[in-house]
Amino acid sequence: MSDEPLDGDDDPFKPPAVPTPVACLHCGKEYDSYLIEWRIETTSDGTKQGFWCCPTPGCDGRGFGFDILPTDPEYQDENGGWVWDDDEDEDEEYEDNDDFDFDEIEDEIPPSMNGDGTNGRPHPPDDDEIPF
Repeated sequence: MSDEPLDGDDDPFKPPAVPTPVACLHCGKEYDSYLIEWRIETTSDGTKQGFWCCPTPGCDGRGFGFDILPTDPEYQDENGGWVWDDDEDEDEEYEDNDDFDFDEIEDEIPPSMNGDGTNGRPHPPDDDEIPF
């Protein structure tokens, strides 16, 4: 076990290089991303772990892009990207489910998934099928 501090620069949830207004999902506080704190904690088994944490006392919000999010819904990082880049495309893909015909694929559904309640197990025998 190493006593060296962990490096927050390698953490994927580090705050952006350009200060950005953010809000924590846990406490609801809004602040600039440069206030997000790197904290090293010792787990119950003695392992040290580092986390980017909400600076609000008593809040357990962790990670830019996880619990701590930009307040601007149009936010883009310094490279012009963001985790929500494809959300609109995915939403559009699932909006028109009214036209889907489940009867067309009924023959393709394995018996274990067709709602017969057996989950692929054989049906229990009827009383007249039991040989004893």
